[in-house]
Amino acid sequence: MINNIARGLAVALSAASLLAAVPAVASANAGDPTVLSWGAGRTGQLGNGTTTDSLSPSSVTSLVRGDVDQISAGGTSSADSFALARTDKTVTSWGHNSSGQLGNAAQTVPTAVPRLTNIKDIAAGGRHGLALDTSGQVYSWGDNAYGQLGNNRTGDSRTVPDRVQGMPKVKQISAGCDFSLALLENGKVYAWGRGIHGQLGNGSRATSSVPRQVTGLENITEIDAGCHHALALTADSTVKSWGYNLYGQLGNSSTRSAVTPVDVDWLENVSDIEAGAFHNYVITGDSAVWGWGNNQYGQLLETDEAFDQNTSRTNRTAPVEIPRLEGVQQLAAGARHGAAVTADEVFTWGHNGEGQLGNGTTTPRYESVKIVDEGTAVKGVAASLGGNTTYAY
Repeated sequence: MINNIARGLAVALSAASLLAAVPAVASANAGDPTVLSWGAGRTGQLGNGTTTDSLSPSSVTSLVRGDVDQISAGGTSSADSFALARTDKTVTSWGHNSSGQLGNAAQTVPTAVPRLTNIKDIAAGGRHGLALDTSGQVYSWGDNAYGQLGNNRTGDSRTVPDRVQGMPKVKQISAGCDFSLALLENGKVYAWGRGIHGQLGNGSRATSSVPRQVTGLENITEIDAGCHHALALTADSTVKSWGYNLYGQLGNSSTRSAVTPVDVDWLENVSDIEAGAFHNYVITGDSAVWGWGNNQYGQLLETDEAFDQNTSRTNRTAPVEIPRLEGVQQLAAGARHGAAVTADEVFTWGHNGEGQLGNGTTTPRYESVKIVDEGTAVKGVAASLGGNTTYAY
């Protein structure tokens, strides 16, 4: 996607006082490096067999980085975080399981989710999970307090995956804190679950326990759900948003929530979208990165020379360019922090109360966790939707 890695690294590393490299992380087997995790660990979400936080990257048990195609990390906070991993069209899970969101028994190491085969996409929500198979069928499990499982029921939970009915073939899925999204092969978008903030995008604030079409979206190529809002990338490379907007996460120069999709201001030529709990990033075709929404902990990497916990930062209701991230390959937005992967490094920034920056401290600041080539390059990063855990795979 991005063909200008060297220029991006130069931009990022030029602010040496703000981007400090953390020493390389050693792997148990240099030929087969493991997936890495760091930050909050109280629910077993680090996947390393413990329930303690880790301020620096540690190995996820039994997950070889080269084998993992995707990680999606969920939770409404660090107290209920969990993770899903897709490997060779199967799914494993670990972490919190009070609502059955692991699809199996509670585990602090990756364990297979039953009934899921030929899987091509996964999504971890607040306390529920989604999976999409190669035939275009969606499966859901976990919490169903607001109908986010799409099974025409509310108020119960399901501990094993079951098929979501009522949609044509689906090509991508995403999950918010209390709702679910599906992008159909025909370019339309469906949503189900809680609607109080307008996150279903159908003109109503009502809950829906069955999939309903998001109003006015055609020719969509990518979707991504935040905690209570959502983004959609159009075929003409612009971005739509809807739902909760207290922090400006809809990017339309307001803080008023929207029950139907609105245009994100002035973005064009967008190639990738990434929704965090309350802030967002996009990558454009010229390798630039833009962000908007909550900025309390420097999530948007604005040019403050002094990163002091008492420094007041302004939430951004419209996209601002983030020069330090130019040229990154992939981004992840968490609750109040961000992560990005380049050719050979992972950068993290923002809130760090539980070590989610992986730099050995709990101080919020601009940092980089540098992972030197261990035999297999890092191709992706993930962050807990509403929690404080980060993953590299």
